[in-house]
Amino acid sequence: MTHDEILAVLNSRCAGTLMETLGIEYTSMTDDSLTARMPVTPGHLQPVGLLHGGATVALAETVGSAASQIFLVDPHNYVAVGLEIAANHVRSARSGFV
Repeated sequence: MTHDEILAVLNSRCAGTLMETLGIEYTSMTDDSLTARMPVTPGHLQPVGLLHGGATVALAETVGSAASQIFLVDPHNYVAVGLEIAANHVRSARSGFV
């Protein structure tokens, strides 16, 4: 498969999932990287108007699992999913994309 075909498959698998709810979209990949983005909308914010840390962690978990499946695992015999994640938030956002 080409990189564009893989991106299309990844994005199609988001339908009806948390990834679709959060607006996560895979945007590019190379032979050793995968990039995605998520919009920062009012539905992604804490009551104080900052991006909710849980949304950021969901983005990280999503991309990490997908990259593991693509790059590290035999996809015909294994499925990669996250088991544990820890995050330190250095800066937040109020709008745009992360």
